[in-house]
Amino acid sequence: MSKSISKKGFTLLEVLCSLGIFSTIFICMMSFDLISHNIKKDIKTVNNNVTIMEGLKNNIIYSMTFEGLEGLQKNNRVFVNKENMTLNKIQSGVLDVFSEKAIRAEPYIELSFLKCEFKVYTLRLSLHSGSPKNIIELQCNFYKGDHK
Repeated sequence: MSKSISKKGFTLLEVLCSLGIFSTIFICMMSFDLISHNIKKDIKTVNNNVTIMEGLKNNIIYSMTFEGLEGLQKNNRVFVNKENMTLNKIQSGVLDVFSEKAIRAEPYIELSFLKCEFKVYTLRLSLHSGSPKNIIELQCNFYKGDHK
């Protein structure tokens, strides 16, 4: 009689190859997940910065007087530093958030007076953020006039 030897199961080499393939696919998926997480964090930061700039622009247009704006220009108070870059501080007192110097190592907003014609200022808000190697600048141009 002949005995038939049947091989059931996997050899050690097959198991190691399947683990290698599985771990390669898993590492690729985790790197994509990490990239996705970083992109979501960057988008959230940009959305937050745009919201702050929009709030500051609206408060300058609707809440600040023309004389208050002229006072900022005369005193050279054109910077909003990181500690004042919150909607609560901007909405409570828009004149109080401006300072004379910017802390360049942290995000800040700069208000530029581009021109003044017929008692109408052309203004630019520039938000500077990011790392020193990768500076992100958002800009917003708008007008503020002395309408009585």
